[in-house]
Parts: sequence; C-alpha cells; structure tokens
Amino acid sequence: MELKIIAKLWSAIYDLLLYIEGSRRKPLDRIREELGTVEKMCEPYAEEEDVGRG
Repeated sequence: MELKIIAKLWSAIYDLLLYIEGSRRKPLDRIREELGTVEKMCEPYAEEEDVGRG
C-alpha cells in the first residue's frame, strides 16, 4: 500500500507542475480530489504513529 501512496503523490506532483506551467490537462479541482484520496489512504499510518508516541 505504501508504494501505491508514493506513486499517487508523485503523480499529483507532476500534475501540479504541469498545471503551473500552463498545461491545464487536468483541472485543479481534480488534482485536489486526488490529493484528498491520498490523504485518506495515509490515515491508517498516521493513527499507528500517534499510538506509538503515546
């Protein structure tokens, strides 16, 4: 699952770079949705880390 998260993050980074450079191939709203999906995928790992700190 971690590799899937990393792949999605890199994809979002490239989409953002293309967006900034003027290639509006993907709307900003869609990029935000994809980043939201990645954030949800990361939640279980954040909870595990919080437990380990307590």
